[in-house]
Amino acid sequence: MSRSPSASFFDSWDTYQKVVAGNYMFHRELGTELNRLLRKRFEDRPFSFLDLGCGDAATLAPSLAGLALKQYKGIDLSEAALALAAENLSGLPFPAVLARSDILTALAEEAAYDVIYSSFVLHHLTTAQKAEFFHLAAQRLKKGGLLLLADVMREEDETLEIYHQRYCEWLRGSFISLSGAEKDLICDHIEKNDLPEPCSVLEAQAKAAGLTAAFPSIRFGWHGLLSFTRV
Repeated sequence: MSRSPSASFFDSWDTYQKVVAGNYMFHRELGTELNRLLRKRFEDRPFSFLDLGCGDAATLAPSLAGLALKQYKGIDLSEAALALAAENLSGLPFPAVLARSDILTALAEEAAYDVIYSSFVLHHLTTAQKAEFFHLAAQRLKKGGLLLLADVMREEDETLEIYHQRYCEWLRGSFISLSGAEKDLICDHIEKNDLPEPCSVLEAQAKAAGLTAAFPSIRFGWHGLLSFTRV
């Protein structure tokens, strides 16, 4: 996850690591599906992988194990997260490069990749920035490659305000290993920083950028995995 400047609860990563450990946002299920889609598309063929907002890469590393990855680059704004990512990726048999940048700048500067991946980052961008993200990703994605997005998405009938209310109500009842103060901090971050779109908006933006759906969308409540390709 790429850190928002105002998201103080990411500074030490302790709270977010508790969320991941509790699997409250379905990281394990999404990781399993990610591995399945990569195997289905590439089988034993080597591929390159650009991870935008890689965070500490702790949840991604198991999903990449056993795949024919020839190149990995992780991008994040947090130096602390990048240091942890270096540790979490060190045991995997492929070269890993890590760099500090925001995702739009990275997309504008990077070479082409077989896979562009982003996990729980896109919802921090405005609607216009998301459209820019898709256009840049389409330019950096190799023909037949995959753009894979794990993120939160609003239901089609939800306004942003209703989403914030419903998600935080669910969070307070479901994130049982977190303290009340930690839940308050996360909800404060959500209300100030999270701008998720309905799935239909993301699909329309991808189409406008010249991308097509690669596999059916996968959803676990508000959390999902979308896949697009450039033909």
